[in-house]
Amino acid sequence: MNARLIFKMEIFKYLRDKYYLIANLILLGLNAIATIALVNYEHLSSSLLITSITSAILLFVSNLVFLGIIYPFHLLAIDYKNRVLALMVASGVNRNKLFFAKIGAVILANIVVSFILLVVPIATILYQVGNLGGWDELFRDMGVLLVPQMIPLSINAVLSYVAGLFILMTAVIMTQGKTLSILLYFGFNILVGIITSFVNTLVSSDYAFTRQLNGDGIFGSVIELVVILVFGLIALQQLRHQNL
Repeated sequence: MNARLIFKMEIFKYLRDKYYLIANLILLGLNAIATIALVNYEHLSSSLLITSITSAILLFVSNLVFLGIIYPFHLLAIDYKNRVLALMVASGVNRNKLFFAKIGAVILANIVVSFILLVVPIATILYQVGNLGGWDELFRDMGVLLVPQMIPLSINAVLSYVAGLFILMTAVIMTQGKTLSILLYFGFNILVGIITSFVNTLVSSDYAFTRQLNGDGIFGSVIELVVILVFGLIALQQLRHQNL
């Protein structure tokens, strides 16, 4: 079975995961309600406004946790929990192809779910801001954000997201899909943070050089690439030699 078929198989599996699809729909509905309440804040009483703001903050955190940890963890661990990974490998699925196909499928699924969950709040807020401040001013402000300096920051953000997925997948593979992998994931992140701070201290002796690296976002991008490479190799080796 080639990587393309494995990828399509993973996507088909995610589309039939009704419990998490329902969870996505519930979050979508709550996001829409919270956004509508906040953009119409002038019609709310003070107590209801405070409740709406508090609920929106909690909902924002819930979206981050769901999209950043819970949902990708579920997608990565589903084969272990359903005890089908051994059957897939026994049926001739190559472990290397399975690894990269699953990472690609999880990234695509997370992007689609993120778009679905955030499209209503973002579109509503942009529409409201445009009506209040004028569309010309809104587009002018958006143009200011699209300066060349945003490109390395955007690249760094994407690499950071992918690095987080590789760390999470490493934790999932090492614990064979157990919930303990979430704690291991946080432990790996703490370790990466400590090592990054140490490396940053070592190169900070040349202030001008360090300032240039940080200003261009190069240092952060290099760190994220190293994290992706290291944890990708660890996860792949674990999967290759794992007794399923």
